[in-house]
Amino acid sequence: MLRITSGTAKNKRLKVPEIQGIRPVQEIVKLAIFSIIGEKVDDARCLDLFAGSGNLGLEALSRGALWCDLVDEQWNARMSIQENIKNCGFEEKAEAHMSDAVKFVANTSDKYDIIFVDPFYEDSAHKFLVKNLGEILEKDGLIFFLHGEKLDIEYLLQDSNLKIDDQRKYGKTRMSILKLNN
Repeated sequence: MLRITSGTAKNKRLKVPEIQGIRPVQEIVKLAIFSIIGEKVDDARCLDLFAGSGNLGLEALSRGALWCDLVDEQWNARMSIQENIKNCGFEEKAEAHMSDAVKFVANTSDKYDIIFVDPFYEDSAHKFLVKNLGEILEKDGLIFFLHGEKLDIEYLLQDSNLKIDDQRKYGKTRMSILKLNN
C-alpha cells in the first residue's frame, strides 16, 4: 500500500497504476529524500519524472511545495496520477502530463527547485535527459535520481552542468543527489 507519509494529505492512499515492472519508491527511501530536502520543500516548484503514481511529487505537495508537474509516458500512470491528485486535494497545485521525460524536459520553459527522477532500473539510457535537466534546475535546486546499481551516473554527468552532491544506497536502490556545477 502506497500512502502520503506527512503533511496536509498524510495517510491518503495512492493508486498505483497497473504497469508491468513498476516499482513504487520504498517508504524508507521516500522518508530519506524528504529528510534531506527538509524545509527546502516549502514553496518549491517540483518536477516528478517517470512519476508512476505521483508518489514523490504528491508527497512534496503535502509537505508544502507550491507546484508539481508529474510526468509519465504511460496512459495508466497518467490516469492514476490524476486520481491521486484529486484524492489528495491538489487540483490547484499539480498537473499530470502524459509525455516522454526527455521530450518534456527539452520542451519546458519552467524552472524547478526539486526534481525527482525514478525510471525503471533496467533503463539506463538517460544521457540526453541528464544533460537537459541542468537547464531547468534552479540555482540552488536538487535532483533526486533513483537508479539501480548498474547505472554509471558519472558517465551520465559527462557533458552536463551537474555534479553529484551525495549518494546513498537502500537495498537495490541507489540514490544520487545532483546539483548544478557552479
